[in-house]
Amino acid sequence: MNIVVCVKEILDSADVKFDAQTGRLVRDGQPGTINALDEYAVEEALRLKEAHGGTVTVLSMGPAKAEAAWRHAIAMGADKAIHVTDEALAGGDTVASAYALSRALARKGDFDLVLCGSETLDGNTAYVGPAVAQNLGLPCVTFVQKIEQIGDGKAVAQRMMEAGYDRVETTLPAVMSVVKAINEPRISSLKGKMRAKKEAAEVVKAADLPGASAERLGATGSTSRVTRTFPPQGRPKGTLFEGEPDAIADQLFNALKG
Repeated sequence: MNIVVCVKEILDSADVKFDAQTGRLVRDGQPGTINALDEYAVEEALRLKEAHGGTVTVLSMGPAKAEAAWRHAIAMGADKAIHVTDEALAGGDTVASAYALSRALARKGDFDLVLCGSETLDGNTAYVGPAVAQNLGLPCVTFVQKIEQIGDGKAVAQRMMEAGYDRVETTLPAVMSVVKAINEPRISSLKGKMRAKKEAAEVVKAADLPGASAERLGATGSTSRVTRTFPPQGRPKGTLFEGEPDAIADQLFNALKG
């Protein structure tokens, strides 16, 4: 079974900065890390490989220096990595990103399953996985909490709902986005970490994406624009009530009464 896992590098810092002119994240000098939910997707892929054989390839898109996500996946045990990187892809929103990833998957071919985290912690749109499936004309199962069966050209998965879950059967190849409930990611071994440091990803440029339209890539292909960025307003200072319990209760009552 050949599995591709889409992983994204996000900034590993609370001190996020934006370019005032473009509205884009400033990545220079900022440490990166794998999107947390993508780590669960990598773990699930590795478990499926251990059970059924095959290969696990990680697919990542971002600036040339954005290697933290795919190297982390290699350290966990993934076989190889594909890094889609090109200035022509810069500034892309989720629509443009999903399109570029789908073209990279079409270029690779020969996969039975595409896994990804249900959403990224820096965007929280939960859009890319389903959009990749749509662009490729593949079935998609979102918010997967368990893959019950897989093989012989089909899979059965549990799709998490607010109350319980849906049991979904789909043909393969398919795209699935997973949630934290699906597993517990393994800790990378020292051997895995050493291998990840030496590993080289297959670099894919925009010109290498088969059938890709330049008008659908990067900022040009984005359907949304960042017009303004600003920090959230701080909360007003609250009122501290002091004294005996009865006195505090009276003060609180009077404050609520207005």
